[in-house]
Amino acid sequence: NWTKAEPYTRGSILAYPFSWLEATYYYTDIDNALYSRSFLFSGNQTYKDKGFEFKLRLLNETKLFPAIALGARDPAGTGRFSAEYLVASKRFNNLDATIGIGWGGLSGGSNTINNPMTNISERFRSRDKLTDSYGGEFNIDSFFSGREAAFFGGLEYIIPNLHGVRVKLEYDS
Repeated sequence: NWTKAEPYTRGSILAYPFSWLEATYYYTDIDNALYSRSFLFSGNQTYKDKGFEFKLRLLNETKLFPAIALGARDPAGTGRFSAEYLVASKRFNNLDATIGIGWGGLSGGSNTINNPMTNISERFRSRDKLTDSYGGEFNIDSFFSGREAAFFGGLEYIIPNLHGVRVKLEYDS
């Protein structure tokens, strides 16, 4: 995958090494920031961020219940792109429905809710970024934390007899 959405240019590789695991490695060029705080060191070189993402299927879909998966984006990085999510997906004939809740980078926007994890512990109320980090550190204290969370979802309809043509409707906050 290769995308350009100012100020980010991002390349990624997605793999499915097991039926229950989806893994992504990405490399992002951020063109509105310098590589280093010192111009003498970075010159005009822009900031780079690399990381990985994963999604683990926790439960298989059954006739009555949806598949459940848990995912994390950039769990060992600088925190710039970090997010966690819990998602359920269920197929009804040619219609696949998905609903989930996300934290971190998935909780921005106007339709957020108070983080439900704060009902378990106050430690989930604050989400800190590793401001002086080069990444590579698991910041476990930030997982599923922050003042807000947000719902996302989607519908995908596979049109019969059109060789895999699909129509998708997605929502995120």
